[in-house]
Amino acid sequence: MSEHDAHIHHINVNVDDLETAIPFYRDVLGLPLDPTPEQGMLSQFFRINDRQQIHMNVLDDARAYRGHFCLELPDFEAVFQRSKAAGAIDTKPWGLVRALPGGKMQMFVRDPHGNLIEIASRPGARIDPALFEDELVEPLQGTYRLMPGEDVGEHVPVKGPSS
Repeated sequence: MSEHDAHIHHINVNVDDLETAIPFYRDVLGLPLDPTPEQGMLSQFFRINDRQQIHMNVLDDARAYRGHFCLELPDFEAVFQRSKAAGAIDTKPWGLVRALPGGKMQMFVRDPHGNLIEIASRPGARIDPALFEDELVEPLQGTYRLMPGEDVGEHVPVKGPSS
C-alpha cells in the first residue's frame, strides 16, 4: 500500500433517533442503506460509494456548529430542491449556496439532529442558471471568507463562469 492508496472508509454521525435520521439521509441526500451489523446500540449504515460509508449511531453527543463532512453528490440540483423543501439548508455557518471559483457548487445542510453536512456538485456538473435566482444562492461565483476572531464571514465574489 502506498501513501496514495489511503482513503476514508467511513465517517460516524450521532443522532437522537433513527426514525427521523434515516429518511433524511436516504430520501433527501439520496444515500442507500447498507447492511448494518449488531453493535449493541441503535445504528444504521449508509453507502456513499463502493469504498465509503456513513455509520449512524443513536448516541447523546454534542454537535459542532461549523465542523462538517462533505459529500460530492451526482445531482446537486435535486439535492438542493429536496433540502430546501425539508428546510435543511443552513446558511449561518458558511453562507449561502454558491458556485466556487473552480465551478463546483457548495451548500451546507443540517440533518434533523444538528449534524452539518457540506454538499458539493461533481466537477463539470451542469447547473441550471435559474438556480442562481433563488434567495438561498449567491448570484456570483466566489468563496466565503471568515477572518480570525470573527463569528460571521462574507461572500467574496470572483470572476468566473457564473458571474
